Amino acid sequence: MMKSIAFLICLLFSQVYGQSSNSFLVVFNPDQTSMGDAQKKSVDDAAAKLKNGATATFLPLAYDSIYDLYRFTSKAKEQAQAIADYASTRGFSLIGMPRNFPSSFSGLSVGVNMKYTAPSIAEQTQITPAQNPTSLNSFYPDKPSQFFIINPLRDTIIIGKEGTMLHFPAGSMLSKKPVEIELKEFYSFTDYLKNGLTTSSNGQLLITGGSIYLNAKENEGAKKQVGINQEIGVGVDFTLGKTDTAMQIFIKDPRVKDEVNWILPKTRTYRETWSMTEIVYGPGGTIISKKTYNSKEEWEKHLKEEADKKALEAKKNQERELTELKMISKLQIYDLGFINCDKFYNEPVMDINFVADSLYGAEYYLVYTDIRGVLKGKVNNNIVRFSSISKSKSAVLIAVCIVDKQPYFFKCTVGANGKISSKIVLAPVTETYLDQQLAILK
Repeated sequence: MMKSIAFLICLLFSQVYGQSSNSFLVVFNPDQTSMGDAQKKSVDDAAAKLKNGATATFLPLAYDSIYDLYRFTSKAKEQAQAIADYASTRGFSLIGMPRNFPSSFSGLSVGVNMKYTAPSIAEQTQITPAQNPTSLNSFYPDKPSQFFIINPLRDTIIIGKEGTMLHFPAGSMLSKKPVEIELKEFYSFTDYLKNGLTTSSNGQLLITGGSIYLNAKENEGAKKQVGINQEIGVGVDFTLGKTDTAMQIFIKDPRVKDEVNWILPKTRTYRETWSMTEIVYGPGGTIISKKTYNSKEEWEKHLKEEADKKALEAKKNQERELTELKMISKLQIYDLGFINCDKFYNEPVMDINFVADSLYGAEYYLVYTDIRGVLKGKVNNNIVRFSSISKSKSAVLIAVCIVDKQPYFFKCTVGANGKISSKIVLAPVTETYLDQQLAILK
């Protein structure tokens, strides 16, 4: 009912005054006289639909719930002027405002006739000083750190708030004084986007099992930086990636300053002398047996044999006894800083291009929620390019621009064939709305 009445109003308007058939409703609250997010979006959507040189009529209406129709109100003149002012910033030029449209408020300017001029390539790629765009990760504060104090001379396990487990064997940190461990955990796509953490290695898509930031300082005085003993390392179990045997440790490429590129750390090989002597004592402190093992492999084989014996005696306690016997983390860390738990995406990939928003210097991200990957697009001459994206998986395209602390946002689906579901046009949103949209990505 509402849509049909609104359509008749638009049709009558165009027939009586001979205006363009491109008529668009801009719905206000009855007493509203300024453009809010919803009204701006109506104008932005119109710009996305119009061809260069097309004319359009914007109608400032309010919904009357009593009579179930759209109508002009006593504020229509102010609403029309607000539309004209905003539309002029989005490529429209004013033709005129027809008067005396049939309504209960005669003599009001209740329509806005405008001509749309699509921006040139030069205008599309230009970012004016007034815009002063801010990156997404600069807009948000850094994620708070977690701090732990450990004795580097003892085996220590710490567990982060989001489940990351770090195993510090005795001697793994290059200090004999108490060490302050700093930890940040990144597992949600919200964290990835807000902190600028994409998941690619030299352009190749990575499937991520989580990321952390790790730092270490002596917990005294000037807090001297502490490194990791390269012959021991620090064990890590990531919350998401710990059960996937294909996952590897990646570090942030120190050679790349302006973007994130994950690389595999250099292979470490060490020749070590190693021995372990096991002494079994009986009653009264007498030695029952004494044996020396000259390699880790020999010692661990012995431990396994002992564990198997215990398992036969008490199967229910097998897992607990093996855990107590020795903790072995699947992945080892030898570097501080940002650490990723990733594996390469090995399915067919392709490159795709999109036409960017013509007015905002936005950042563009593809988010793969099912295979857990994030790619950032490169913008050149108003074209957004993504390299090595999945041919078989759909993704969510996110476009964000922060202009003078005002977020502009766009989101749509990109199909498995790389086809975008709608034209990219950013619209102003509140910070709360932006937070909500990032949060639902999980």
